[in-house]
Order: sequence, then structure tokens, then C-alpha cells
Amino acid sequence: MKAIIIGTDEFQLTPLEQDVLLIWGDHDQIFPLDKAFAVKRCLGENVRLEIFKETGHVPQMEDPDRFNEVVLDFLLASQKSPNQHDQ
Repeated sequence: MKAIIIGTDEFQLTPLEQDVLLIWGDHDQIFPLDKAFAVKRCLGENVRLEIFKETGHVPQMEDPDRFNEVVLDFLLASQKSPNQHDQ
């Protein structure tokens, strides 16, 4: 048993230059909402955080219409205006 390594809640993420869409359910019991803000901070300025109300760990299944709308909006916006790093 001593050989088993127990993980921590710490994570290492490098800021990304590309636009990132981060979708999080406000009732996620696996990764609480405070983790969403921590991930957003780590990934940098180009992160768009969408928080789904009354949604848990799988927003794509719990609210598929809204999920599809948010993803489509993100993809269309990315096509129209490349982020500042591409200019």
C-alpha cells in the first residue's frame, strides 16, 4: 500500500495562445466550480468560460441544445475574428 501514490488537487497548465472555450456545469460534483476559474486563470487571456446553470459534470448531455449553441457561437466567432496573436 505504501507504493500507491495519491494525487493532489494541484495541476499544471500552460497558457495557450489560441482561443479556448471552457464549458462547466455549476453543479459539477466531480470538478467544483472553483476549479473552472482556476483552469481559466492558468490557460490565459483567451479563455471564454461558459457556466451552465443547474448542470453537472456532463453539460453536453444534460443541456445539449445550449451546449451546441455555445459551441457553434464560439466556432463562428473564431472564424470571423482571429485572436490578437494571429494578427
